[in-house]
Amino acid sequence: MSVSLQIVSRVIAAGVGLAISASAALAVEATAKSAVNVRSGPGTSFGKVDVLYAGEPVSITECRANWCHIQHPGPDGWVSARYLIAAGGASEADSATGSSRSSDDAAAAAILGAIIGGVIAGRSSDPAPAEPATPAPALPYGPDTCKPGFVWRDAIPGDHVCVRPERRAAAHNENAVAGSRVDPEGAYGPNTCKRGFVWREAYSGDVVCVTGARREQVRLENRDGPSHRVVSP
Repeated sequence: MSVSLQIVSRVIAAGVGLAISASAALAVEATAKSAVNVRSGPGTSFGKVDVLYAGEPVSITECRANWCHIQHPGPDGWVSARYLIAAGGASEADSATGSSRSSDDAAAAAILGAIIGGVIAGRSSDPAPAEPATPAPALPYGPDTCKPGFVWRDAIPGDHVCVRPERRAAAHNENAVAGSRVDPEGAYGPNTCKRGFVWREAYSGDVVCVTGARREQVRLENRDGPSHRVVSP
């Protein structure tokens, strides 16, 4: 069978309502019209695996009714065809098949490109509504928002290290009793800790006196604090 007849056969299969499928060599390049969800299957009942941004380039490998399977730098999945724009018409479909052809082959490729373009443009019989991307929830305190179960330590105003509530209570108590743990006559004057205590060092210049075990605990709080923040989706 010639290349032209092979292409026409694919066109006929698409015309009778079968899913349009393509191998990696027949992928159609397209871009997202606007932000839209990428789902694990061809429909809104399938879970969201990613989100395309407006203008993001993708490769379409298959279309079923009003949904197309896309590949891009990220999880691959299915996108509503109404939110995709083909990167070209017949010339795009023609280039997707590989090498140069005769005029008959080019004509057949143009027909295939027109059908693919129609699906991408959302002109299929499927009346499924277009689906916009689900907006990411706003973080109440921006990048300093703590994960559930964590709070700001507040050793001083602006101390946004995320810790367990009991650690914040400990820091407040240490601040409250700080005067009872210093030896004003010591080598560092009013910042000299009594025997058995050391500077807490929760932040630069923190000379509140605590036990050595508590200072090590605070060091770990500073190290692990960023992992206790909510990461914006």
